[in-house]
Amino acid sequence: MIMKTEKQRAQIFMVLVPHRDTRLTLRKYSDTLFKAGFAGAYQFPWVAPLAVLSRPLTGDELKNFARSIRESTGGGKINADEWTRTAFPPGGETTLFGLRLDLSLAKDTPGSQKIIEFFSPPVIGACLLSAGDATALPPPPALSFRAAAVANMFWRPLHAGGEKPDAIIGYKWKIGNLRWLPAARKKA
Repeated sequence: MIMKTEKQRAQIFMVLVPHRDTRLTLRKYSDTLFKAGFAGAYQFPWVAPLAVLSRPLTGDELKNFARSIRESTGGGKINADEWTRTAFPPGGETTLFGLRLDLSLAKDTPGSQKIIEFFSPPVIGACLLSAGDATALPPPPALSFRAAAVANMFWRPLHAGGEKPDAIIGYKWKIGNLRWLPAARKKA
């Protein structure tokens, strides 16, 4: 049997990409989820979607959002210690499970005219789940990190062709150039 995939236009998101040390912790947690029977543990990168975009943000716009995020944390750490779910993509039939981040974005940041919708709450992804999956999940680890970047992420579900054209067989994503959050300013 030959499977064909139907090409679909990619959706664009602004994402927060934590430093690789934090992503390693999330990967180990995804390993735990996968061993517990959750196949969606590797169907999402270890990033936090922040907003749905109409067009990709420019490098300068990403820098402005990085500065906005650093200011919202008071120049300190981004904490994530409570697990939650959020619809991904918004209005879709899947949910993104992960840790809730304690950050916010200024709605008047240059480039915000390209934002269609903000994710609320922002969740750093560990597993994609079907909407009806209410099975108890192993508790995630608490995270705290300073080093992170913002980027555009292009996301596309891969649909099976043939007899079940609406069946999703996987996902493809690409994360654009990273714009790191600026260093915290020292108080005088």
